Order: sequence, then C-alpha cells, then structure tokens
Amino acid sequence: MDMLEFMITIAYSITLMYMLLDFEVKAQKGISMMGLFMIILLVCGGFVWLSLGYQSFMILYPVFVWVPLFIVFWLTSKYKGIKLFFVLLTVIFLSSPPLLIGHIAAAFFGSAREILHVVVIILYLPVLAIVYKYFRPLFLYMLRHTKKGWTAFCLIPLSYNAYTILTGRYDVEFVREAPLLWLDTAVTVLTIAAYVLILRFFKQTREQFVLQNEQNILAMQVSALQARYETMKKAEEKTIIYRHDLRHHLHVLNGYLADNKPAEMKKYLTDIEKDLDDAVTVKFCDNDAVNLILSSYIQKAKEELITVESQVYIPPNCAVSDMDLCIILANAIENAINASINIADIRNRRINISCKTANDKLLIQVVNNYSEEVKFTEDLPVSADENHGFGTKSIAAAVQKYQGLCSFTAKNGVFKVRIIL
Repeated sequence: MDMLEFMITIAYSITLMYMLLDFEVKAQKGISMMGLFMIILLVCGGFVWLSLGYQSFMILYPVFVWVPLFIVFWLTSKYKGIKLFFVLLTVIFLSSPPLLIGHIAAAFFGSAREILHVVVIILYLPVLAIVYKYFRPLFLYMLRHTKKGWTAFCLIPLSYNAYTILTGRYDVEFVREAPLLWLDTAVTVLTIAAYVLILRFFKQTREQFVLQNEQNILAMQVSALQARYETMKKAEEKTIIYRHDLRHHLHVLNGYLADNKPAEMKKYLTDIEKDLDDAVTVKFCDNDAVNLILSSYIQKAKEELITVESQVYIPPNCAVSDMDLCIILANAIENAINASINIADIRNRRINISCKTANDKLLIQVVNNYSEEVKFTEDLPVSADENHGFGTKSIAAAVQKYQGLCSFTAKNGVFKVRIIL
C-alpha cells in the first residue's frame, strides 16, 4: 500500500463519517480543519511507515487513524459516545468490501499485488455512491430514532473487525488464497445481511408503531365526532323543545310579573338560562380535528371533576398536520388527566391548555398539577403502569418529525409540557 492509496483511504473514511453522521461542513473553516486533519494523519502515517516499517505501520494504523478520527468527530458532531463509536466501527467495516474485492481480483490475475491496489482505489467511489443511496437513509433513520441497544449493535462490526485482524485481512501486501477468500466473502455477506436486517426491521417496527398511534388517534377522532354529534343532537332537541315551550315560559313569567313576584321570576329565568347553557356546544378553536379532540378530552376531564382552562389558536395554514397536532394534544391532555385523577383534593385538579403562535412558530403548553412522584428517563417522563408511558414518546416523535423542541418538567407539584413547532 503506497502513500497515494493511504491518502485516498483516509479521504474515503472521512467521507463515510460525514455521510453516516449527517454532518454539515460549515463554509471554508470546516473544510480547512478537515484538510489540516488529513495532512496531520498523512504525516504521522508516513513517519511511522518510514521509521518503523510497513508491519509496524499496520499494527499502529488504528492508533494514529481511527482514534484521532473518533476524537475529531466527538468534538464536532452532535452524536457522542456509543453512537459515534458505532458509526466509527461501521466506517471501518465499510472499508473492507473494496479490499475484499481487490483480493479476489488479485487472486484471479495470478496474485498480482498491483491489481489489488488499483481495484481498491477504483472501488472507493462506487462504494460511496451505494452507501449514500441505499445504506445511509436506513442508517440515519435508526441513528435519529433510537437511544437504547447501541452496545449490542456494536457487536456486529466489532466481531467483523476482530475477524479481519485475526486473519490478517488488513495486510494488503498479502494476497489471500481461494479458501480464505471464500471465507472472507461469506463473513462479509453475513455482516452486510445483519446490518440490512437490523436497519430494515427497526424502520418497519417504528413505522408500525407510528401507524398504530395514528390509528388510535383516528379512533379517538371518530369517538369524539360521535360524542360531538350526540351533543349537537341533544342540543337541537332541546332547542326544539324550548321553541315549543316558549309560549308556556312567557305565560309563567307574565304571571310572576302580574303577581309582583320578582324573586320567583329571577329564579325561573336562571333555570332557563342554565338549561340553555347546557344546550350550547362549546367551540375551543377553528381547527375542526383539534376541536374534536379538545371537546372529547375536556369533557372527560370535567367528568373527573377537573377544572380545565384553554386558550387554543391554530393558524389556518399551519405547517403541522392535523394528525400530528391531535397526537401531541391528545397524549399531553390524557397524561394530564391521568395525573390529575390521583389528586385527592378536587380543588387542586387543574389543567391549563395553551396554543399560540410567535415568530412563525406554534407554541403548545399543557400544565397540570400532580401528587405522585414523576420519574424521568433520558429527559422523558416514564410510567411503571403496564401499557402506559408511550404518550410522551409519541409526543417526542411527532415533534422530532418537524425538527421542533419539546420539554417535560415536574417541579413543586406542577407538570409542564412545552412544545415549539
């Protein structure tokens, strides 16, 4: 492996890191920093190669290439720790297919080392294109949407890299024989298959979860629509009855007036007013889908003797879909209701719902009192009850979809959900 191949390999590895971290180079400063980093690696590599020989160079290769690469991206990338380590191991693995194909080509042409080097260099570009088009989308989807299990995921590239080190695959001066090439090919194909299966399985599982969540929201909307229809039907029936009984009410009021009974007249009018208020349907906002969800959950809260205050404004051309708004509000209000029910003193059962716009952003806040301890895992409140605790994850997923911000805080008996979209 000459210095040209070493330089191209470093560029290939750094490009892969950029791809799989969804990293953005900011203007000339970022490009200059990475260029300087490449030069430092090349100088260090050349010094080790010339001073200690090729074998020592290959032994120390991870020390003066992969370790500095990890440190640089640790300082500049938004991903840290085990996720970044997984990306680095994946980049090391993705450096192997061109080398494997180079060994196969060299063996085919009579163990020609020059063929090996040329094939490896030529294959870097198409491999980058394949990774970018087919591998990167699934990889980034998993990187963005999961927080656990990364230690287990690391076992896949770790096992492969251990195999390559133990069998001397990194020594490009050694052209491998056919039996070893068959074994190398089988191990590489199995590792690629493991990556594809895990990435696709994760994506499909998450999409099914999101679909199930959306179906639940649709079911809630249908239920809310039914309840709304029943309320409107009852209100219409009451209106017909009042219209029919209007003559009777006027006769009674005239009787009280003729008999000079203002107290009885006032009480009678109060009773009529209360019945009319019960017949009026409440409109919480102009968005029909959100209004249905609010009507259903606020009615549920009132049945649990919870005081609800709401100031909800959804702009007509809101960038957030009705489905996602319903997911966010339904889960936030349902969690608030569940927390309020556990409060013994009915006077402290309070929920405040606020939606407004500021600086072209939609601001959502749901505040409620609570009595039991709230536990957090990775900044998300969790529930020990079976089939609970998914609401906050659904909220976080919907917010992340729009690259928004959300926070959950619990302090002094007051729980707050704040969302910016």
